[in-house]
Amino acid sequence: MRRGRLITPAERATPLLAVAGPTAVGKSAAVLALADLLDRDGVRFTLVSADSRQVFRGFDIGTDKLSAEVLARRPHAGIDVAEADQPFTLYDWLAIAREAISAPAASGAPQIAIVVGGTGLYHRGLLRGFLTGGARPHDPELRTRLERELAEEGREHIEVQLRGLNAAAADAVATASPRRLLRALEIAQLGGDPTTTEEEPWGGPNAYVLLDEPDSAAHRTAIAERAAAQFANGLVAETEALAARLPAETPALSGIGYREALQYRLGEISEEKAITHSSGRSWAYARRQRTWYRGEPISATINAGSSQTTARVAADLHTLARTLIEQTGA
Repeated sequence: MRRGRLITPAERATPLLAVAGPTAVGKSAAVLALADLLDRDGVRFTLVSADSRQVFRGFDIGTDKLSAEVLARRPHAGIDVAEADQPFTLYDWLAIAREAISAPAASGAPQIAIVVGGTGLYHRGLLRGFLTGGARPHDPELRTRLERELAEEGREHIEVQLRGLNAAAADAVATASPRRLLRALEIAQLGGDPTTTEEEPWGGPNAYVLLDEPDSAAHRTAIAERAAAQFANGLVAETEALAARLPAETPALSGIGYREALQYRLGEISEEKAITHSSGRSWAYARRQRTWYRGEPISATINAGSSQTTARVAADLHTLARTLIEQTGA
């Protein structure tokens, strides 16, 4: 397992634009358009994906991963870097992101790191240096046992155990996903503190930007349309292939879209219900993301909704990126 490391002086000098936001607001499209603008300017940039599901190989359609053709033209660190049945932690992602960002720039060329995705913990870790020392333990056997307990006993059983060990940690993950809840209990049972942080903030100029759709109805419609498109474009076949090579208890197989595709394939629900359930879970996830971002030090919020064009959003991001670069004197 990779472990986090301290930020180097070279990394501290690199301007960093973190582009966050709830699912299905067009973050990837806006950053790709931003990349074209930076190319025009002659700016060297590093793209990093901050999506905790896109790290897994083979999970493409259900995570809205960029196509192989797009990734060949615009490589993103942090995509297709792990197998879903192997542990992958914040520390692993931080190591990958920092390695990509610290690559030497072309002589004399301005540079910037652009980190895009909806996994708030990844952004927090990179911007704040969250747990850079890799101080939280991991035990695969314990994790497997806890996953079994969750399946058999329910969420409340896990929450009670965590609260008995660390009430603050229980409060912190009260509305989090089952995966984060299990991780917190795993750390606590191994003698670690799930709430411990080591503050190593990013030293270079940085901006934490939120893209969002202010029209809830429009956003919910976009999520529903995306869920239908995923099923129409081969999500069921992708899920079957993944289920054939991965253990049934692999957490990613219960992710949004994949669980519903499996249920449909097994004849447990209709395709229509599978799409509806997937869309509903995605909408609930978007709401949790918004709750998370309300507690984060967001620098700017950009309307990326249906009333805005991708070009307009990219132009706003371009202005922020140029400001960060200018702060380095480049």
